[in-house]
Amino acid sequence: MFSIIAGISAALCYGISDFAGGRASNRISVVQVLVIGELIGALILWASAAALGEPMLASTNIAVAIGAGLCGAIGVAALYMGIAAGHTAVTAPVSAVLATMVPVLYGIGSDGVPTLTVMVGIAIGIAAICLNSFAGPRSGNNGLWVGLIAGIAFGVYFILLTHISTGSAVYAPLALSRSTAMLVTIPWLIARPGGRPAWGGVWLAVVAALFDIGAAVLFFLAARYGRLDVASVLASLYPAVTVLLAATVLREQIRVVQRWGLVLTLAATIMIAL
Repeated sequence: MFSIIAGISAALCYGISDFAGGRASNRISVVQVLVIGELIGALILWASAAALGEPMLASTNIAVAIGAGLCGAIGVAALYMGIAAGHTAVTAPVSAVLATMVPVLYGIGSDGVPTLTVMVGIAIGIAAICLNSFAGPRSGNNGLWVGLIAGIAFGVYFILLTHISTGSAVYAPLALSRSTAMLVTIPWLIARPGGRPAWGGVWLAVVAALFDIGAAVLFFLAARYGRLDVASVLASLYPAVTVLLAATVLREQIRVVQRWGLVLTLAATIMIAL
């Protein structure tokens, strides 16, 4: 039950982070939002690891954490490239579904097939993720390839996190992973700085970073103490949170397809939790 609560909580944090990050991207450049988030995330996670006296990672764990960080950075970069190019309606759902399917298939292969109720919940959850991610009119297959790259990269990132076996350590592997991601975003920032950031955008980026840190920790715990496939589906239900925030805070109209997505989100959560 703890892993299910952690997975749902991760989705809540990811949804709030995504909403705040999207708002920040309207005021400052996307790469500035990413770098601010990674800097804050790395500092907080390293400080937490030091405060709790977490042990240094073994050489094999360091390699896995670095790989996870690079995959996460590539996924974010590809996702935002598709969004910046105006292909959100294709890139977002494709990346969301693949980011779920990759660890689900891996989890079934490594942990075996879950109960029928959980399998039905996973299937409903994948449908909900897709419906919740639709944001606007489609433009053919534009944005498809970056969506595929983002989804696969995110899926591999989730899998690699579960392979960092460090006993009770949580913050150290996440800190190293977050630090490694800057190997992608810092050069991007240098190449396209995006001008002087506005303070309003900076504070929103900070909020996004804080919730993203919480989401990463919660997903890590959900995957460690439960099944990877279940944790991935629950955490990936975050678009439902973003949709609800947009409706309540920005008064945006919820499309019919997104309403069905919200219904399926609730159904999937109940089925998996049973």
